[in-house]
Amino acid sequence: GLLNEEFPRHSTDKYKELRRLQLQLEIESTEEAVMKCLSTWNSARDRSDHTTIPAIRKVVTSWYGSLTEAIELEQWLYLNGDNKTSSSSQLDTQSGEDGGESTNSNGLQKTDVARDRTIYGPLLCLLPPQKTAILLAHTALSCSVAGGELGSKVVSLAIYIAQALETEVNVSRALRVRASQRKWKMNNLEDEGDEVDGVVQMSTKPPNGSDSLSDNITVDKWVYTATHLKRFLDELSGNGATSGDQKPLKGQGRLRPALVRKRCQDILLAEGFMGEGDDDGTTAPKRPISLTDFAEWDPVLKVKLGAALIRLLLEHTSFSKRRGSSPEPAFFYSRKKTGEMKFNGFVTIHPELLKIAMKEELSHDSSFISPRYMQNTRCQPMVVPPKDWKAVDDGGYETIKTEFMRTRHCKTQKDAIRHADLTQVFEGLNVLGRIPWKINQNVLDAACKCWDDGIALGDIPSQDNHQVPPLPTPLDYRDFNLLDDDEKKVQVDAFRIYKDAITKHFRFKQKNMDLHSLRCSAMLKLNQAKKFRDFEEIFFPYNVDFRGRAYPVPPHLSIVGSDLCRALLMFAHPKPLGPNGLYWLKVHLANLAGANKMSFDGRAQFADDNMESIRAAVDNPFGGNDWWMGFDDPFQGLATCHEIVKAIDSGDPANYMCSLPVHMDGSCNGLQHYAALGRDKVGGKAVNLCIADEPQDVYIGVMHEVIRRVAEDAQEMLPFDETKADLTKAEKELMKKIKSARLVNGLIDRGVVKRTVMTSVYGVTYIGARNQISEKIEEKLEDKGYDIDEMEAEINMACGYLASLTMEVMGQLFTGARQTMNWLTACARLIAQQGQPVAFVSPVGVPVVQPYRQKRPFTVVTLLQNVVLSNDSD
Repeated sequence: GLLNEEFPRHSTDKYKELRRLQLQLEIESTEEAVMKCLSTWNSARDRSDHTTIPAIRKVVTSWYGSLTEAIELEQWLYLNGDNKTSSSSQLDTQSGEDGGESTNSNGLQKTDVARDRTIYGPLLCLLPPQKTAILLAHTALSCSVAGGELGSKVVSLAIYIAQALETEVNVSRALRVRASQRKWKMNNLEDEGDEVDGVVQMSTKPPNGSDSLSDNITVDKWVYTATHLKRFLDELSGNGATSGDQKPLKGQGRLRPALVRKRCQDILLAEGFMGEGDDDGTTAPKRPISLTDFAEWDPVLKVKLGAALIRLLLEHTSFSKRRGSSPEPAFFYSRKKTGEMKFNGFVTIHPELLKIAMKEELSHDSSFISPRYMQNTRCQPMVVPPKDWKAVDDGGYETIKTEFMRTRHCKTQKDAIRHADLTQVFEGLNVLGRIPWKINQNVLDAACKCWDDGIALGDIPSQDNHQVPPLPTPLDYRDFNLLDDDEKKVQVDAFRIYKDAITKHFRFKQKNMDLHSLRCSAMLKLNQAKKFRDFEEIFFPYNVDFRGRAYPVPPHLSIVGSDLCRALLMFAHPKPLGPNGLYWLKVHLANLAGANKMSFDGRAQFADDNMESIRAAVDNPFGGNDWWMGFDDPFQGLATCHEIVKAIDSGDPANYMCSLPVHMDGSCNGLQHYAALGRDKVGGKAVNLCIADEPQDVYIGVMHEVIRRVAEDAQEMLPFDETKADLTKAEKELMKKIKSARLVNGLIDRGVVKRTVMTSVYGVTYIGARNQISEKIEEKLEDKGYDIDEMEAEINMACGYLASLTMEVMGQLFTGARQTMNWLTACARLIAQQGQPVAFVSPVGVPVVQPYRQKRPFTVVTLLQNVVLSNDSD
C-alpha cells in the first residue's frame, strides 16, 4: 500500500506518444542496424570514398548477398522436397568415383543433407533469408572473435546461431499477438485473410509488402502472418510468383504441389500456432492469440539448424587479404584435441580477418559483441512504465516475451507457479517497475572519457592485451626406460619446463579472452546509457528467479548491476535531503571508499577530512587528484562527490533536491539467514543482527583466526630432511603445509577471506574457494615483484591450503550455521531419495522448486559432426 502511494500507476495519456517509440525500440532488429550499415556503404560507394567504412564492416557486408541466396535456395529445397539440387557448392561439384551419389570433402551425401533438411527446414523458413543471413554472419563473427585463434566450438556456435534466430522469431510472434489482440478488441473490424487448408492465403495485399499497425509502426509482412508462403502457393495455383518485384524460385525438377502444401503446414506448426481460430483453422477465432500459443524450440532442432547454417557459412563466405588477391575462405572447420581422449569440432575465423576484427574491437560502435552478451540485448530499459504483471505470461515489455520466473526449464516449477496465488508478488514487481530512473550525465561523461583515453578504472577494462608468450618447441621423443637415472632426471625437468611453458601460453591467451568479454560488457553498458541519456524517465521491468528474488530484466544496464551500472542511474524524481541527508551522504561516501568499519560519525568525519579531494573530483576528475579512483567503487564514489558538493553549495542542504540512490547491503546475508533460522545469538551478533555501538565485521574475525594459524604453521620446523628420496605421505603433506604457510604468511587480509566466508553458506566447494583466494594472493605476490607464472604450482598449492583452513575456521566459529546447513542437507538427501526435488512455498507465496538434477548426455547427428548435449531438465 505504501509503495503504491509512493509510485502510483502512471497516466496513460502522459506516455501515449512514448509508447510508439517503445514499440520501435523493442522491434529493433539486427537487420535494421545492418541496413544502416549498408546505407553507409552505398553512400560511400556513391562518393567513391570507402576510407570512412571500417574494414570489418566491408568484409561482413560482402557476405550478405551470397548467404542470402544460399539460404533462400535452402528454404525452397525444403518446401519443394527437391533432393537433386543442393545449396552446397561442394556437393554440386564433387561426384563419387563409382557414379553414385555425390559427396562433399567430408563424405557427406546429398541424402544426408536432404534428410536433415526435413528436420530443421520448418525453423529455417520462419524468417526471410536476408534477415537469417545477417544474423548468421554477425553471430559467427562474434563467436569467432571471442574464441580468438582457437575459434568457437561447433556446438556452441550452432546453439548461439539458433538462439539468435529464435529471438528474432519471438519478436515476430509478439507482434503477431499484438495485431491479433488489437483486432479482437476492434471486434474483427478488418479481416486479415482467409484460411485455406490451414495455410494463410492473403486476398489482395502483396506478399512482400508491409503492413502498419494502428499506432503507425510499420512492420514487415513476415512479422505476424505467414505471407512468406504466398509466393509458393501462388506458383502452385498458377498465379505467377515471379510477378512484380519477386525473384523466380530456384531449383531443379518438377514442382510438387501436395508436398509444398504439406511443408507449408509444417512451417506453421513449427511456428507454434496453426491457426487463429479452431484447430482446423476454418472458423473465426474464439479468442485472441497469446504468446502461450507458441512453443520454445527443441534443443536438438536448434543444434541441427545451427549446424546447417554453419555449413552454408563455411561455403559462402570469403575474405581477400588485399585488393586484387584471390579470395580465401573466411571460416574454417577443424577437429582439435581438447583432452586426453577428447576431440571437438571448431569453426575458426581467417587469421588476417581476426587481426582486423581485434583492432576494431575497441570502437564505441563495434559491430560484434561477445556471444554471451548478445543474448537478450533486446531487453533494454523502457521509456514507458512496464505492463503490469497480471499472469505469469502477461507483463513486462510491450511485445518482447518476458517470463515471470526464470525457471531454468523446470516443468515442475512452471506448473507450480501457474496454480499459485501470486497477487502479492505481482503487486511488488509492478511497483518496482513503475519507479522512474534517469542517466547520470556526470558519471557517463567520466566513464566515456576513461574508455576513449584508455584509462582502466573500475568496470572499464584495459584496452591493451597481454603479450602472449609463444608455444614451446615440442620435445624430442626418448624412450624413458632406456635412460639412466641422471638422464631421467634431466628429461623430467625438461618436460616440466615444457609443460609450464604451455600452461603459461594458454594462461595469457585466457587473460586476453577475459579482457575481450569485459570490453564487450563495458561497451554495452556505455552504449545503452548514451542511448537513453536524453530521456527524462526510463523504467525497468522486473521478474523473479526460481527462488523468488526480484531482478530487473535488462541484463546489461540495471540498478542491481556493477559499480558503473549503479553510478550511471539516478532517480528521475529528486526529493529534499532533509535535516540528516547530507550526513548520510557523507557516510555513504565513506562506505564506497572502503572506510566502512568505523562508527557512522567517524565515517561522516572521514568525508569532512577529505573535502578538498571531494571538490577536486567534481571540478576536474582527471586533473591529477586521483583520490576517488582508489575507491572500491570509484564511479559511485564520483557520483556521491557531485551530490555532496551540490548540496553544500546550495546553501540549504536540507532542502537540496537529491536523486542519488544509496544502496544498502546485508552483513554476510547468508550467515544472517542461518543465524535467524537457528536463533543463534553468537552468530547473529557477528553479522549485525543484534544492537551494537559499532558494526561488527564477520570477515575480520575469520581473518584474525586464519592469520594466527598460518603464522603458527609458518614457524613450524621440518623434523626431517626434505631432500631425502623416500619421504612418506605424511611427511610430504607436512612439507606442503609449511611451504604454503610461509608463502602466504603476511599476505592475508580481509579481502582474501571475504568471498570464501560469504559463499561458504551457499555450499562453495574446495576448488571454488581455492580459485577465489588465488585471485587475491596472485595480486599481492605480483605487487611484491614475484613472477606468478613461474610459480603457478606453488601458488595453487598454497591457495588450496588457505581455502581448507578458512573453511575449517568457518565451521568452528559458526557452529550454529553449520548445524543448520547439515540438517538441511540431510533433508535434501532424503527428499532426493524419493525421486522428488526440494520444494517449498516462500512467505510471499512463491512456490520454489530446486532445479538441480544430474545431467543426462545424448548425441545429436548433424551435417558437420556428432554433437553430445546434456540435459538436466525434468
